[in-house]
Order: sequence, then C-alpha cells, then structure tokens
Amino acid sequence: MPRPIFPDVKLAGPAVTVSTYWYSSYKTGERDVESLASIFDICYSGCVVVVAAGERRDAACWGELMSNAARGRGAVGAVTDGPIRDVPKILEIHPPFQVFSTGFTPADSKGRVEFGEKQVEVECGGVRVRPDDLIFGDFDGVVVIPKEVAEQVVKEAEDKVRRETEFRAAIRRGEDFRKSVEKYRVV
Repeated sequence: MPRPIFPDVKLAGPAVTVSTYWYSSYKTGERDVESLASIFDICYSGCVVVVAAGERRDAACWGELMSNAARGRGAVGAVTDGPIRDVPKILEIHPPFQVFSTGFTPADSKGRVEFGEKQVEVECGGVRVRPDDLIFGDFDGVVVIPKEVAEQVVKEAEDKVRRETEFRAAIRRGEDFRKSVEKYRVV
C-alpha cells in the first residue's frame, strides 16, 4: 500500500492518470523525453498525478524533478504503486507536495521504465483509477472515489467527521459511551 512522505499532510484532488511500461533489461541510449514531458502537459491546478507502476520496484517512477514540474503546472501531489527517489528534495518543496509511494530507491527510471498512456483507466495498487476520479490520502492511506459518486461521498464523509468530532468531545467530557454512540451514530 502506498504510504505518504509527509505524515500530517492530506492530499485531495482529481486524478491525472499515467501508465508505465518496463524494459526487461536496462536500455542504453537516449531517453524518450516526450513520454516524460507529456505528463506535465496534462497537469492542472489541484490535480493529483497517479502513476501506475504495476507494483514494480525495479526503479523509481517518480522523484523530485517530476514533483517540481508537476507542482509548476498546478498539481498538488502524486500517488504511485512503485518506489520514488530524491525524497529529501521533495520534502524541501513548499508548500508541501505530498507523494504516496510503496518505498524509496536510488535507481532512477532512465533505461528501466517509460511513461505510457495518459488520462486512461489504470490500476494502481490493485485499485482502478480513471481520469478525474477523486483521490484522497492521509496518513492512513489513499482512497479513490469514482467521479460519479464523489460529491455524495464527500458530503457523507463531512457529516461523519462532524458526528465523530461531537462524539469525541462528549466522551472526553465523561459522557456515557453507549448513549453517545446512539446520539451521534458513530458506530
């Protein structure tokens, strides 16, 4: 499961999706710069870049330079089911650019992985992600909310947070747990 590099920074926005293809052995020569650059052509204000690495760990499919390029185009973060690199430099980006990944590696993508189709349905971490599906992530993990139901899900989540906040205050005041559960409908 992808984990965040910032424990206290939440991530939310519509998905911009990117598929990858991996070489069976290291490929020497020039890199396909267009496959990389075209990622940033589709970024927009508030989006979250989702890179489907097929859970491969051969190399990083995201790093600090990509984070800066995406941020420059308005993206608020990235999610990948592969490893990332240059984490100390990503941590220097302000405001924070949250990245969720399966881990870290010093191996960069050049000669190992190329970026494929953009804005297509992908599978990231075993979850289907389509362009404009809502991505939400916090320290607990990442969820994908299908765009067709996103508005209703967000509304219900906000209601649940409100009820849980009221419940938490009640039990901290020493109110009866069972009665508070019933009153705030939290369980």
